[in-house]
Amino acid sequence: MVSRTPNLIRSLTSMRDNVEANISRIRREDFTFAPSDWTRGEPAISATMANVFVTRVHRSGHALYMDIAAGLGNESVLSAQVTVPDLALIGPAVTSGAGGTEQDLRLQLALPSTWEMGAVHRVYIQAMRVSGVDATTLRILRAWQR
Repeated sequence: MVSRTPNLIRSLTSMRDNVEANISRIRREDFTFAPSDWTRGEPAISATMANVFVTRVHRSGHALYMDIAAGLGNESVLSAQVTVPDLALIGPAVTSGAGGTEQDLRLQLALPSTWEMGAVHRVYIQAMRVSGVDATTLRILRAWQR
């Protein structure tokens, strides 16, 4: 069967399809937070959300993700969240289960259109001890945006 669509229309349609495919293809970009001591987790014992880690992120995706390890003493519970103070962004808080072990948690933050592609802002991971009196610590296992 012979197409009756003019060559110009077919070319423009193909070009539009290519542009849409490239826009939807976002690659993952890893980034690193700076702890003060690589040999142990950072103390996270505040009764309110307090900054534990900081980094600067150049936006290239639609959301930030962090896998963290919460070190918990007996009966201690830890809560953590991601925040970008420049834009008044606060991600949902993720709370560990009751303590006695190290637990893996995933933090995430959707990025709004007010944070333009390529713009850079400071990103903080905040944490607090929700309950218990034993030591609670925080380590970052992996951080990325997509």
